[in-house]
This record gives sequence, C-alpha cells and structure tokens, in this order.
Amino acid sequence: MTTEVHVELFRFDAKADYLPYYKKYTLKYKAEDTILDLLNDINSIEKFAYDPVGDFNLKINNLYLNANELISDIVEKTSNEFKIEPVSIYRALNDLIVDKRDYIEKISFFKDYITQSQMDEYAKRYELDYFASNTYDIHRSYIGDHSLLIASDIIEQNPDLKQEILEKISCKETGIWYHTSLKRRVFNYDANKENKIRSLFEMLPKVTDFKMSKNAISDSKIENVKIFQSFEGFNIAEFEGIDEKSCASIIKNSKANYVALSHSKEDLAPYSALADKDFSLKIAGEILLEAKDENADFIVVRDENDLMLFDKEQKRIEKIMNREIELPVISQQQFKMLLEGEKNITTLGFDKHRVKVSFL
Repeated sequence: MTTEVHVELFRFDAKADYLPYYKKYTLKYKAEDTILDLLNDINSIEKFAYDPVGDFNLKINNLYLNANELISDIVEKTSNEFKIEPVSIYRALNDLIVDKRDYIEKISFFKDYITQSQMDEYAKRYELDYFASNTYDIHRSYIGDHSLLIASDIIEQNPDLKQEILEKISCKETGIWYHTSLKRRVFNYDANKENKIRSLFEMLPKVTDFKMSKNAISDSKIENVKIFQSFEGFNIAEFEGIDEKSCASIIKNSKANYVALSHSKEDLAPYSALADKDFSLKIAGEILLEAKDENADFIVVRDENDLMLFDKEQKRIEKIMNREIELPVISQQQFKMLLEGEKNITTLGFDKHRVKVSFL
C-alpha cells in the first residue's frame, strides 16, 4: 500500500542565509520505507545537504530520531505532516548538516579514562542523547547526557574511579544537576539510559540529603469526569510532564479548544535546585510563554507541586524570561472540580493563587 506524507523541510546555509526557511513537498511512501528513503526522494526532486548514506540523526515534529526509522512508525507516533529539521537548529551549518565540535569536545572531557577508539565509538553512539536534551537548548555549557552515560560506563568498568568521576560530572555550573529526561523527546528511547543517569544521581551525597517530597508528582490523573460545566469558546493548554499525565481528552470533551504545546512533555529538572534555583523556572517559562503566545486562556498542570512552580513563582519567571506572562494556572484536580460544577473560589483554592483566575 502506498500512502502520502506532507513535508516541510528545513533549509539553511550558514554561509549565505540570514534566517532558515522551509520548503514543502508531498511524497508517497510504502510500508517498508525509512526516513532516509524519504530524504533521498526529496533530494532527487531538489538537492539539499544531508548524509545520504550514514547513520543520520534528525528531528521530525519535535521528535528526535535516526533516519533509519520507518516513515510509517513516525506517522503513527505524530502525523503524516512532517516538519523535518536538523538535530540542532542552533548548530545548523547547511540544511540538515550540523556542527558537532562541541559534542566531540565534551567527549574529550574523559580522554584520561578512555582510548581514542572508545571516544570514536561513543561519538557514534550518543549523538542523539546530546542534541535531543532540552537542557542543551537552555544551558549550552551543560556537559551533556552523553557525558553522563560515558561516566556511568567508566564507573561500572573501574569502580575505583567512582569518586573521581563523580567529582568531574557534578560541577555546579555545568554538571549532572541540569539533566532533563529524554523519555518524551527521543523516538524509542532506551529507558536503561535514564536508569544509568538516575543511578549516578543516587551516588551523590547532595541528592541523598535532598528532600524530594516537594518535587514528587501525584500518581493519579483525572479520569471519569462528569461534565456539567462547558468550556466552549476557551483555549486551554496543559503541562503533562514526562509521565504521561495528560488530560487532553477531558479538555476536548469540555468543548474547549485544546492548545497543543511542543513543551508540554518536558522534564522540570528537580535536582537542578541543588545547583541553580532558577533553572527549573526557565523551563517553566518556556512552557508558559508558549501557552501565552498560542492564546491560551489558562493552563492546566498536574498537581499542587506544579502550581507552586507555575503560579506561585510566575513573577520570578517573568523576570528571568524578561516578559510579562500573567497566565492563570490551575491543577488537574481544580479543573475536574470546575467541570463538575464547583464555582466557590475558596473551595477551589483559587483564593490562594498569585495569578488571578478571572474566568469564573
């Protein structure tokens, strides 16, 4: 069976262009066709820069992946409308080709512990882990998830080096504290990688002493809501985090316009508070600003812990992001109460909000 995919392809030449632009194509594909096949088809229509034979990484619809993935799998995961971009727009040199020097330089951070052949192998293996990190977009000096995975391997193979390696990766300015999960950013992400990084955290005394209760996320999400109050005419965004706590279907059932956010599945980096109390606020700021720019009337977050960040800290977030936000934030539980007909501000807890919930 042959099916169509609609493509917007990123185009940019660092030597000639001031800004990137996108070219549109409509192409047919078969069940066995890969993303690399798709790129080759586009290249046969109009030449552009990419790696036509190698193990090539890129981004499609904000999902990071290898070009050997099946087109049909990415369509199923996202849609048949592809926005194809380089693995790092910031490092783009020519179309889908990027400058990887900073990535390679950070691998050399471990040159005293691994051979050149090992460095070369790591460079091939962990490219997606480096460029796909949301942290990379916010904090360019971060040592990178690839560095953490290399550190894990070194400690596993040479336990005597444990303290030495932990000291290298726990720098307050650039270290492990700024890690954000790739679970919702990389296609078919290997959960074992995240487990390795979590194990590194657990080796650090500061983490052992850190009270995680304030960052703990509720295990439940709202379900089986009886809707008595419609939100027809409202634009509602949500933050669901990395643990798939989405209430999108309930927002849509309320007759509201669901505002899909590209940042809705981000990790808030709870351990970053041990090094930089503003880092999580920067992530929250990206989410709030996207919601505001998409004309959301308010944003639904997971629980009280998210409310503490997105609502109580919104004035600090505004200063960090250098923009006024003033976006109402409510929890999933509060949204459920509203849908079920509750209108008492005190019962809902809206009297304690820093940003006034003005739509009642």
